[in-house]
Amino acid sequence: MKYLLTTSFLAVTALVSPSVAQSQQELIDAFSEQGVHVDIEKSQITIASFLCQLREPLEYLLVLQPQGKDHESLLYIEKLNAEALNAAMLMVGAEKGENGKMVPVHPAPTEEEVQQGAPTHVYQPPSGSGFLLYAEWDITDDQGNSEHYKYRVEDLVLNVQDERTYQRGEWVYLGSRFIRPHKDAKEFFAAQGVGNLVSLVNFEPANHLLGGADPRGANQSIWYPNIFMLPPIDHPIALTFELVRHPKPQ
Repeated sequence: MKYLLTTSFLAVTALVSPSVAQSQQELIDAFSEQGVHVDIEKSQITIASFLCQLREPLEYLLVLQPQGKDHESLLYIEKLNAEALNAAMLMVGAEKGENGKMVPVHPAPTEEEVQQGAPTHVYQPPSGSGFLLYAEWDITDDQGNSEHYKYRVEDLVLNVQDERTYQRGEWVYLGSRFIRPHKDAKEFFAAQGVGNLVSLVNFEPANHLLGGADPRGANQSIWYPNIFMLPPIDHPIALTFELVRHPKPQ
């Protein structure tokens, strides 16, 4: 598939090329030309994004305009290829995790307990390899003084029901998928075609690249922008994805 071309190319050059580093740098340069800036040593990817809105409910952290659901997203990007971003994630070492799901309660509640409000299923957040996400920007006042801001992206999203921010944690790599709307249609990469890249809440199947792992992620109506910490709408925001490298078992 297309999104595996980057890793396949690296594997081939590792076997046949005397200068793997040069081949890798060529890929990094190609990504940079598409607005995806890769730092292999730090396992980081940085892209330019913009603030989407300040007051409406959220389902996504990041979408691609114009096709993404920007009316339900905190951030948006333009003129960036989702396949390139996905390939960069694979390049720094991301491994596909498991999407969130509803699992039956065990042992199952009795009919009487269900009538009294006992749940029959509980939400299990996405699990697996993931990234820490950071947002940073500069604000210049009327006197020309510039102030730099940097936050974990979870701090920029409010859970208005529990009166807290989105739970800090890894944003699990799900890798999107290739889809065909009908048998005669051309197959396309869902994250690019649909335009929804990083999700705050659980959607099945996962057409997005990353999924948030907040335990309330099954609820689509409680998330809002943290207006107290955000810059104006359309303000440029550098978004950094930093891969979390877990120690491998012996």
